[in-house]
Formats: sequence, C-alpha cells, structure tokens
Amino acid sequence: MNDIETREDLLIIMKEFYDKLLVDESISFYFTKITDTDKHLKHHFEILATFWEQSLFMKGGYSNNMFQIHKDLHEKHSFKKEHFEAWLSHLYTTIDSHFKGKYAEQMKTNALSMATVMQIKFQ
Repeated sequence: MNDIETREDLLIIMKEFYDKLLVDESISFYFTKITDTDKHLKHHFEILATFWEQSLFMKGGYSNNMFQIHKDLHEKHSFKKEHFEAWLSHLYTTIDSHFKGKYAEQMKTNALSMATVMQIKFQ
C-alpha cells in the first residue's frame, strides 16, 4: 500500500469516510439533522481536503476555525465520548484500508489530537 501523497488521496479518504458516517446511526444525525452537510458533500469534501492538505503537507489555504465550527455543533447537540470514538474508528478504518506510511499515521495522530482537544474543551 502507498502512503497518502495527494489531494486526490485525501478526497478518496473523505468520500469513503463519510459513506461510513452517514450509515452509522450513532453519529449520522449530525450530518443529516443537526446540519445539512449530507446535501453539500462535494463542497464539504473540498473543504476537508484543504484542511488535511494543510495539516499533513503544510500547504493549502484552510482558513476556517475548525474548533468553532464543531463548538457550534456541540451547542446544538452535545458531542459524547461515543461520537468521538465512532468518528475516529471510521476514519482509522478508512485510512488503513487504502494507505500505509508516514502521512497515514500522521493523519490518524492528528485526528486523535483534535478529538481529544475537543472533548476537553467541550465539557
């Protein structure tokens, strides 16, 4: 397996990851009821790819406040530990099914760090 190397690789991850999230009843309502992300997935994937390009490759132009966006969602419907666990599990599974290497591991580490910080900040 190859490592994550391109924006297209990130888009592959995001599409499959969201396929998993949208059928997982424990978390899908955040994308279908709390927000309307499910109706704007192509645009959302582009934003996420830009975020991960910046996070992994130090390029891109992500300028949104990722924590504020999730804090706003948390205020509408509180994130619980099981939501973070489901999110991480689906992301890890998706990454591991397609990629292996430094950036694949870094993406999982960065995701865990973000989830941990959010859990602490949103208490």
